[in-house]
Amino acid sequence: MKKIILLVLFLLSASLQAQKIYVSNDANNDASSDREALIELKYKTYRPEWSPLDWNYSCSRDKFSGKKSCSLNKSHSNIMVSIFDGRYSVYVGRNHFPHTQSAIKIDNNAPIYGYEGSSNTPQKVIEQLKKGKVAYTRYKEWPYEYNQDGETDLTGFTEKYNEMLEEYKKL
Repeated sequence: MKKIILLVLFLLSASLQAQKIYVSNDANNDASSDREALIELKYKTYRPEWSPLDWNYSCSRDKFSGKKSCSLNKSHSNIMVSIFDGRYSVYVGRNHFPHTQSAIKIDNNAPIYGYEGSSNTPQKVIEQLKKGKVAYTRYKEWPYEYNQDGETDLTGFTEKYNEMLEEYKKL
C-alpha cells in the first residue's frame, strides 16, 4: 500500500513540476486562420513555486495574547519543527500510542529520543537537521502499538527554516 501511495505522490509531483504553456509572439494576434495561429505559438515551461514535496511553514500571532508561533513541515513526512513564544520544539509522528517513546535519527548520528513525539532536546535535533541529508523517524501510532518508521529528505530544510525564523521575527 505504501508503494502505491508513494507512486501516486511521485506522479502528482512530476505533473506539478513542469507544465507547458503556449503563448503567442504577436500581441495583436488577429490570425486569419487556425493554421496561422498555430504557427505563431511557442511554449514556455512554467514551474510552480510550491510543491507538495517541499518544506513549508506557516506563522501566526494570537490576536488575544499576542503570542507568536511558526511551524515548519514537509507534506507526507513525520517531522514538524516549531517555535512558539520563543520556545523551540521538534515533533515526530502523529496520533501516538499513549506513553510510548519516539525517536529521530539524522544521517549516521545517534538517535535522539522523545516521549509521544516531542523531542527532549529540540535545539540538538534542529542543528542536526540543518546539517543533515536524511532524517529517519520511529514512533508507535494508535491503536496499533508497533513501530511506524519514516524517512524524510532534508533538502531545502535549512533555507526554509531560516525563512521561517525571519518571518517569526517580523510578527
